[in-house]
Amino acid sequence: MTSSQALLFAILGGAILCFASGRFRLDVVSLVALFAGLALGVVPAKTAFSGFTSDVVIIIASALVVSAGIARSGVIEWAVRPLTARLKRPRSRCR
Repeated sequence: MTSSQALLFAILGGAILCFASGRFRLDVVSLVALFAGLALGVVPAKTAFSGFTSDVVIIIASALVVSAGIARSGVIEWAVRPLTARLKRPRSRCR
């Protein structure tokens, strides 16, 4: 195993631990891991941000923005409110 492979595994391992702990925001952990790879020379600078040009990445980012907007607007709670009144068990109600 070369030193660049060891550095890459260390960066990925640290990112996975940060993802699993839930203490840090996922986007921040991802960007820190990317910049760490850039700073250590593991990720080539020419291809570091090429993933952001993919249509799939743009679609997923757009879906996350729309879902966050819907969640913050309260539309879901408003739409589910008539259903929660009909639930008989307290555990089956939304909190």
